[in-house]
Amino acid sequence: MTRPVNVPSHGEAARIGHALERVRRQLLGESAQSTATEGRRRAGRFGSRGLIAVCAVLLLAWSAPMLLLLNRADSTVVVPEQMVNDQRERTETLTDRVRRALNEGHADLVSVAALIGDRTSPDDMRKVLERTRTEHLRYESLYVMSADGKVITSAGETPRQEAGKLPAEKLLGLVNDSGKEPVIAGQAEIPGRDGARLVGEFRIDFINSLLKRPGLGQVRVVDDKRQIIAGNTGYRAFEKLTDERLDSFVAGSNQKVGLSARAGGVLYRDSGDGVQLAAAAPFVGGGAAKSLGWTVVSWQPASGLAIPEYSLQNRTVLAGLLGITAAAACLGWLHIVVVRPLRELARQAEALADGDRRTVLYPRHHDEVGAVIRSLELLRQQLQEQRKRDGAPAAATAGRN
Repeated sequence: MTRPVNVPSHGEAARIGHALERVRRQLLGESAQSTATEGRRRAGRFGSRGLIAVCAVLLLAWSAPMLLLLNRADSTVVVPEQMVNDQRERTETLTDRVRRALNEGHADLVSVAALIGDRTSPDDMRKVLERTRTEHLRYESLYVMSADGKVITSAGETPRQEAGKLPAEKLLGLVNDSGKEPVIAGQAEIPGRDGARLVGEFRIDFINSLLKRPGLGQVRVVDDKRQIIAGNTGYRAFEKLTDERLDSFVAGSNQKVGLSARAGGVLYRDSGDGVQLAAAAPFVGGGAAKSLGWTVVSWQPASGLAIPEYSLQNRTVLAGLLGITAAAACLGWLHIVVVRPLRELARQAEALADGDRRTVLYPRHHDEVGAVIRSLELLRQQLQEQRKRDGAPAAATAGRN
């Protein structure tokens, strides 16, 4: 009580120290009003929150460049030619897979048409169609159509009207050029039926499932007008390719079909989209699907490949993210556990020094801040008892007067 409080120079500790000094002087007999000028002597506003802010700036100054400034692999990366060739060859293999699947579907139609030629009853024909559709999941619907375009019998979904407009000389074709879903149909003439034909509509999901191959990125099947027919990810039917470079690339690949049967691969460098690998492979070879004139095109960013420059970039991004996460977690924890209780402690100490004797001070946590609050509560009780003792003689003197 005889030694002044050692007051720190900054922050909440300075505020608490000034408040304790005022409380000490009040316990020695001075009034709260006489020590009020001492309470107005505040240290600088740089407190624990400012320290947290400075630490956050320093940590961000280390983490942010790793996320933003150091990641420039697109401008320096060297993509091996083998990766471009691999993209081209795998796209060509996928194109052949789709073409063969459509050819097999038409071959099944020819076989079933020959089998139906011996059936006279529509019920017998329907049984054959139902069995065929159960065994081959590529068809959405199968139906027998007469020479005048009338459906005799069918199996599966309701026949599309557009499929009946498929020219008789065309074995496979896309029978619509708008709508939400492309209609791909194949047909085979039924022998001995006076021009009747068997029509099968392919499920577009069957075509899409053939395109789901890992390591190729986005894959699209486009028709001879370069409109999207199928894809391995979300797409809108009959739309053009969103990238004009890819559209031109596909157009150039289609023009070379008569000169070369190989697909084409290309590497695009662009500051907006980064580095991309692309490949396009038109339908070549025999079978009914060759007349479709379709092309399979695939593209993917080079950043997803195992290239040293991108691996280093990914590690720096990871380090930056971990740094920012650790900074946010640690500084947030300090603000909640240390800064907020310390600021509340400083406010309560100043209120006690300003004359608040009625607010009970109780610790919320059993730590250093809680220990100081318990000590402040003892000082509050002493100040309250002192006020009672000082008030009792004054009341007695007033009674004698």
